[in-house]
Amino acid sequence: MYLVQHLINTNLFDEVFIEYCIPSEKIEKYPRKDKKNIYVDIVVEKDGHFYPIEIKYKTVTQETPHLLFGEKDIPVKLGQHGAQNIGCYDFWKDVKRVELFEETFPKCERGVVLFVSNDEAYRNPPTTEDVGYAQFSIHNGRHIPANSTLNWKGDLAIAEGRPPLKITYEYTINWEAMPHIPKHHYILT
Repeated sequence: MYLVQHLINTNLFDEVFIEYCIPSEKIEKYPRKDKKNIYVDIVVEKDGHFYPIEIKYKTVTQETPHLLFGEKDIPVKLGQHGAQNIGCYDFWKDVKRVELFEETFPKCERGVVLFVSNDEAYRNPPTTEDVGYAQFSIHNGRHIPANSTLNWKGDLAIAEGRPPLKITYEYTINWEAMPHIPKHHYILT
């Protein structure tokens, strides 16, 4: 919501939409036919062009200062999300969704996928290339060539309902430290 408010306050956009709804049947190549609607976190419009923004925030337990009802530095404890393999898959799923929006709708431009985490496991490569989620890894420096297919390794229960993803564009993962938020880093594609 802070980001939405910031986008509105900049007066750079004609419109800012939250939880933008797209009927899934409008996207012929959408892999998840079990979903009626696709919800995009934020879509901004400028001069008749639309830019989707998808956001993921995955944390490990960490005490962090918080502004609570006007009182500064009240510590809150962030929750433990875990399941980094699913978090990695969800990142690439969002990347693919944004690519499909651009491919399907002529007025939709390249969007943004923002992944924020204080979990160092995301920034590190898998311990072995044989691990089931290895192709979905989002470790620092990871390069995905254009037209790559990301798939699970082995017959994994976790792959159920999470199909392979054919990524259209080339990407290189570069994690950046978040200013003013201890131990948090982000990817912006």
